[in-house]
Amino acid sequence: MPKTLVFLLACLAALAAGCSISHSIGSISDSVGSISGSSSPKDGIGKDKVPYRDDIANLTYSIAGSSLGAQEFPTAVGRIAMQHNISDWRHEKATYYGIGKGLKKAGVPQTDIDKQPFLQEVLLSDKNAQRYIQDGYKY
Repeated sequence: MPKTLVFLLACLAALAAGCSISHSIGSISDSVGSISGSSSPKDGIGKDKVPYRDDIANLTYSIAGSSLGAQEFPTAVGRIAMQHNISDWRHEKATYYGIGKGLKKAGVPQTDIDKQPFLQEVLLSDKNAQRYIQDGYKY
């Protein structure tokens, strides 16, 4: 076989292998992107915190508009946090996102967040609480 033909066949084989490798790398990258996208919701709390956020939302929804006191709500939130192995709910964004989600579901306007008696202590627990609760209205 002439050297030119061998060289040409080797180049074609390398080119074909390169395309295949590049296609495989692209597929792996797409898979990793889809895995990381699914493990981290848009709210930035992480997939593992979504059930907690949703439980807080359900609690908030069920008591919005009730006469539950400012001390009773944080106690209930603390119990839910313990069930989800969260030790400091006051510094957990998912808590506030869940409250916002629950208030939205209950039909409480964002302008009335600070008027909810049961939220008074919660609003004082973190300087960003009200902003995070408002962010929770997105979910």
